Amino acid sequence: MEYDYYINPENWIGGFYELSIEYHPFGDDKRINEALNALCKSDFFNGMWGEKKDYEKHSISLPINIEDESVDQFYGSLYLSEENELPCMICVIRVSGESDWLDISIPQASFGKKYPYQYPLTKELNPWLNEVNEMYIKLAEIIFQNSPFDFTMIGEEISGYTNQKDITVEDVKNITCILPTQLQNKLGLHGKGKELSNQLRMFG
Repeated sequence: MEYDYYINPENWIGGFYELSIEYHPFGDDKRINEALNALCKSDFFNGMWGEKKDYEKHSISLPINIEDESVDQFYGSLYLSEENELPCMICVIRVSGESDWLDISIPQASFGKKYPYQYPLTKELNPWLNEVNEMYIKLAEIIFQNSPFDFTMIGEEISGYTNQKDITVEDVKNITCILPTQLQNKLGLHGKGKELSNQLRMFG
């Protein structure tokens, strides 16, 4: 990916397609940093940069310090294949009294440069979205292996849709999500959905 393409504001508009990962309860810096470390070491990811202009130049150092009630924002890129590299944003969100979240987000404008993009962003109109989802699923598995999470969602502007405390079976029918064993049992969904590694199951 060319530097000028990466920093072009036009490639960062239109909302985000996200992998949103919940760590409950909030305040465990070690879990978040282990997740970030797994992300950085994966074959799918290149980064992390403090600003877009740092693309391919100055990566931040891990571990990071996370303040209460904070949002830390970084940048990177994701490899779907040798031909397909997409810009992404990484957000670490701490909600005191609730959870920490790690969101990995692809700007929708970048999809239009790589794929026959149609809105609304559904798999029916955009079958190539399955390729993006598969990458997100594999990334979630890698992260879970190194830093087990409590709940994960995949979707357009999905961050904040629900959480491990409030999610219902009806929610599971309407979104793409990945549930660890504890949450499967809580919702009565053990053995359902698609089996992934480490007893994770994907729904939607």
